Order: sequence, then structure tokens, then C-alpha cells
Amino acid sequence: MRKNYSLILAVLAVLTAFTALFLLKNSPKTASNYPASHHTRSSVAHLSPENGILFRVARVIDGDTIDVQIGNQTERIRFIGIDTPETVDERKPIQCYGPEASARMKELLTGKSVMLETKPDEDTDDYGRFLRYVMLDGKDIGAEMLEEGYAKSLCAAFPHPKCAEYDALEQTARNSKRGRWGVCGK
Repeated sequence: MRKNYSLILAVLAVLTAFTALFLLKNSPKTASNYPASHHTRSSVAHLSPENGILFRVARVIDGDTIDVQIGNQTERIRFIGIDTPETVDERKPIQCYGPEASARMKELLTGKSVMLETKPDEDTDDYGRFLRYVMLDGKDIGAEMLEEGYAKSLCAAFPHPKCAEYDALEQTARNSKRGRWGVCGK
């Protein structure tokens, strides 16, 4: 009887260890629980969907720019391939449909954690912001902003791998006069 009891305990211990390892390996990772040694500005380049890392959105700046939290640091992310009307550039007046685009982005991402996907040939823009596709629950948020008429595609000036999709989404929104296309006309 004692041998059976010891054998059962050993089997349970092994099963518990394997279950813990499985759960640890398959649980979502976040930038906040990523090793502290990786909490640097270059972390954004390495913590991507391929690594399964989620970044907490610290703040929505406007319709095409957010801040994400990486450990104790906040990094600015500029969406690849889209442009929304200006609301925060002090050199420019608030543009038509800018407040609506900012409000929609806040609605989509405030309090959420996102994955960031890199552009193969360009890491940052002229202002030092990281250029990334932003994914929420597997959905491309830049594409959603185009589809809903909050943004325009930047493919003519800044080509990227998703240009065909982004241009088609903008054209459909324009034709349907969704969002900015029905209010501002451009």
C-alpha cells in the first residue's frame, strides 16, 4: 500500500510540473513581465508578434500615434501606412475629422495591450518614433482605421508590405463616404 501511495505522489508531482511548464510556455507574455535586462529602447524592435509579446497602451496621442509601456519606459509608436487628421501638432490647426479619429483610437486602444509588428526596411521615422503595425486581438488597427474612414493610406509616399490592402480599404471608405470622406471630402 505504501509503495502505491508513493508511486501516486510521484506521478502527481511529475504531472504538476509538466502542467506548470505547459502553462508558462503558452501563456501570453507582456512587456512588463519580460526580463528587465530587455527593457531598453531597442526592446520594441525585438518584442514583436513572433515573440508573442503584448505591450500595454500607456496613452493614445491621436489617431495614428500611441505610447506603449515597456517595463518602466514609455515608447512612442507611429502606425505604419496611415495618416489621420492632425489634432496635436501645435504648428497646424486641428484638421477636419481629427478629433473623431483620436476619439476612435482611444475607444479602440485605451487600457488595452497590443502586439507590434515591424516594417522590414524601416524602424523609426524622422521624429524618432518607432514605426509599427499595431495588432489588437489579431486585428490590424491601422487597417480598421482606414476601413472606417478615419485615416488615409500613405502608400504613395511611404510604401510598405500592406499597401495593396490599405489602398483598397481607403478606396472603399472613400466610395462609401465613410468617416472623413463623407464629412471632409478629402
